[in-house]
Amino acid sequence: MKSFCRLQQLLAMVTVAVLAACNAEQDVTPNGGAARTVGVGQPRAIFDHGGVFRGEYSGTYGLSGDCSLTKTLSFEGSGQARFLHPSSEQGSLTRFCGSGGWTGSATLTSAQSPGDSITASLKAPGVWPCAPLRIAFSVTGGTGRFRRASGSGTIHWRCRSSKLVYSDRWRGTLKF
Repeated sequence: MKSFCRLQQLLAMVTVAVLAACNAEQDVTPNGGAARTVGVGQPRAIFDHGGVFRGEYSGTYGLSGDCSLTKTLSFEGSGQARFLHPSSEQGSLTRFCGSGGWTGSATLTSAQSPGDSITASLKAPGVWPCAPLRIAFSVTGGTGRFRRASGSGTIHWRCRSSKLVYSDRWRGTLKF
């Protein structure tokens, strides 16, 4: 009888330890991200994902404005990007004539999960966007799994003015 009571006590202690461990801090880092720690009784850990970001897109573009005040370059294409996989690209750049540079924004949207998108602000020097152009991007947020996205890098832009077609390569970092 004495050993049966000790066995019951041991099982009770093991049960309490297992239940306490279920509520303890978790150190799980999927996709190589680093977990933010939380204490017992606080919400579950929030993980930081991301890393090197690369994407390649191609599509069509159009120019509007006569440069009396502004000129706008709009573009739309499709391609692939890390974290987004097959995805679309849509954006525009505006040049305030006389300023010598372009500013704008772009949105990359996952084709598999349209609720997941990344938005970025764009800035480029130069007068004509069809020369090989280096556009600086800064991730300003997104939707879905990218709602807290941040990051930066460059876009290498090329186009053929006679066919109004472009291709670009995104290189940088993304954190979400």
